[in-house]
Amino acid sequence: MLSNFSLHGKKSARNPALRKGLQLLFSAALALAAVQPLWAQLQNRPLVHNGYSRPYLIFRPAQLPPRPAVVFMLGGIHSTAESEAQNFGWTGVATRNGFIVVFPSPVRTNLNLPINRKKNITFWEMQGSRTHLLTPGGMPVDDDGYLMAVLQDVLRRDHPDRKRIFFVGFSSGSGMVQLFAARHSKYVSGIVAVAPPLMEPPSKPACPVPVLYIHGDNDEQFSGFETHSPHFATTPHGNWVTWGYLDGCRVQTAAKTDWGVRLSWESCKNQVPVIADFVAHLGHEWPGSFDSDWNQEHRPRHPLDFTVIAWHFLAGIRPQ
Repeated sequence: MLSNFSLHGKKSARNPALRKGLQLLFSAALALAAVQPLWAQLQNRPLVHNGYSRPYLIFRPAQLPPRPAVVFMLGGIHSTAESEAQNFGWTGVATRNGFIVVFPSPVRTNLNLPINRKKNITFWEMQGSRTHLLTPGGMPVDDDGYLMAVLQDVLRRDHPDRKRIFFVGFSSGSGMVQLFAARHSKYVSGIVAVAPPLMEPPSKPACPVPVLYIHGDNDEQFSGFETHSPHFATTPHGNWVTWGYLDGCRVQTAAKTDWGVRLSWESCKNQVPVIADFVAHLGHEWPGSFDSDWNQEHRPRHPLDFTVIAWHFLAGIRPQ
């Protein structure tokens, strides 16, 4: 505990705002000291795909089983591999549970210009979404091919359990995760899609894919875009229903929860779980992440941590 007199004598005791600021500064210093060993295990790996430099970050905890699981985390617009690693808390969850985390790099909108958070944002490309502006004579941006290249590199270098390869995404990253899993279901053991704005129907997977959807009812992405995709329900609920049919499920159930409602498909092919968690009063954010304020506003006593929830779901998937 920080003493009232530790830095500025009695002055800080008579200034609650200053005292609170010092306490926050002290807490931040402790938190930074705690994560330093974790960042020492974060490695940058260069990779060029279609002529574009797209390095990825990989986090390998000090203590790993011989064939660890691996989680690929894709952020939304504005994200980078670095922000994905910093923002969502995966390094701590991976350290406690003994698995690898991979943070791929999305590409900026205009490849002729540097990244700019306001004017030249990064994103994962989907039909009906944003489009990359290529360099003169440049190859197309192929996010699907890039993610497969990253996956193959991780399989070759790190030798994870091929039956425990998981993909997690937020916002546009969650749309990309769904499309990738549908196209390459033999490689993907399960996915978690948070706040998905998917506007392109996933293809029929070669084998069923375990799916966890998480979405807030105050999310601006909750509205559909049927004008772009008239034969596909693009609302989060529609995406979840679509995955139930893709996975050969037969029965839908619903149950109230402390935070909203859980919808579940049952009697799915290979008994894979297909679940949608809808959180009351939640907007377009990831509770538990560095830049989320939802827990402070709505759940100060019983906070939600989507990273912990995602790993709990993935860890419970039975290898097929």
